This record gives sequence, structure tokens and C-alpha cells, in this order.
Amino acid sequence: MKPPVGIANSVSFNVDYDPLDTLYFARQSKFDLLQVYINEMMLTQTDTLNELKNKLAKPPFIQVYFHAAGEFNQEYVASDYREKFFTYIDQFNEPKIIYHFDEREDLDTIIKLIEKLDAKNRIVYLENYFKLQGAVNAEKNLRKYLAVFSLVNNLETKIYPVIDIPRFFHNLVQFTDETALNWCFQVLNFFGNRQIPVLLHLIDAHNSGQDHNDYCPVGDGYIPYRKLIDFLKKNRVQIEGIILEFMEKINPLKSRENLYKFFGSGK
Repeated sequence: MKPPVGIANSVSFNVDYDPLDTLYFARQSKFDLLQVYINEMMLTQTDTLNELKNKLAKPPFIQVYFHAAGEFNQEYVASDYREKFFTYIDQFNEPKIIYHFDEREDLDTIIKLIEKLDAKNRIVYLENYFKLQGAVNAEKNLRKYLAVFSLVNNLETKIYPVIDIPRFFHNLVQFTDETALNWCFQVLNFFGNRQIPVLLHLIDAHNSGQDHNDYCPVGDGYIPYRKLIDFLKKNRVQIEGIILEFMEKINPLKSRENLYKFFGSGK
């Protein structure tokens, strides 16, 4: 069974990440999901945000994820941005919010900050993110990231994982290809064993610098997506969906086609 595939408003890079442009493209191209990154500047664009809200209320509805700016840390939780961000997204029914993980915060602080979110009517996602460079830091980061889910999901508060696969293979992380792949397997297996659905962030590129000029369709680049998808299918990891984070609109179309083939349900 193929997972739902969507796009982020990064595909509208050439028009200042305009979410309305992304929404139009997503519906025209029949993508299943939409992710909207909302930074401080966008929060000042009241007309655009109101139009987005109104368009998302009309069928055919696309499942939408709201990606917060910055990293999830004490600064974010205390910020004016958070208040404005919540004011907007709380207009939606059970909005889905994505945060970047910040490994610079200690584990106890991260847990307390999650508990302070008062997310009763919001669905919270935490995305793996590498702020510090180097393989040693990356491994510490991933162990802490998984520990957050072990601890928080034993409490009333629930959070869900967003796994950005390309980050494991970025040259700044300094993993070997084999180490990056093994960490992907370990992280995906962690959530698969716990029957926690995973949202995937994907791009592909011709080299590990992952510059947008080197982007290519998922499965045509250097990241071993065939092995990863074979692992997902073999271990029955629940995939909530896939968000393609390219900075243009051509690669997402071919990427979706490739993904359908890899998951064995091509159109």
C-alpha cells in the first residue's frame, strides 16, 4: 500500500514560499498532503493566512501540517512568535504542528517544555535535526531524540516523530554512508516496534552537500532509498505520510512516481 505523499511550501521558493501557490500546485497535481512552514514574516501576512485558512476549509481538503520556525527550546516556548503562531493555527481543528529537535537542550528540559505546550487540541510532531556538526555529536543527538519519545509517551502528553532521512546523509553530519543507513534503520525500527506512525521528510541529490542546485528525484540520487523502503516494508513500519521538501516543482512529481514504484503500488 502506497503512503500518502505531499509537498512543503519550499516548492514555492521562487515566489517567497507562498503557501497559496503551494496549495494550488498541490491540488492541481493531486498531492495528498501539504506542509506550511510559518516564519515570523509570514505571521504578519494576515490576508495570505486568512485566504489559506478559507481555502483549506473547502473540499477537496488536503491534510495540512504547520511547521514552526526555529528549534524547539526554551527560547521558542517563551517567545512572542509562539503566541502568534498558536493564535493562527488554533483556528484549525486539531492542527498538526512540527518542531525541529534541539539537541543543545538537556533531556529533562525538553520533557518539561513539551509538557508546558498545553497541546490538548494540537497534535505535536518532533523532527530530527542536527544543529551541531560531526558524527559524535550526531550520535548523541539521535540517542537523546529517541529518549524523548521513550519518556514523553509514558506520560499523558503524546508526540509523534518526523524523520528527515536526508539529514542522516548530509556531509556536515559526517557519517559514513553505512553508518547513516544503519542509524536510519535503528530509528525507524524504534518507532516500528512501538507501532508509532512516522512522517517522513524526503529530498534527494547527486551529492552529500545537498545543495538545491544538485537536487534530483527521490531514488535517482546518492541516498539509498530502495534499501530504506525495503526495510520499511519488511519491518512493517507505519508510514503516516511523506512530505517532499524540494525547492521547486519538477522533482516532486517524479519523486512521487518513483515512490509509488518502490512501495509496489505504482500508478
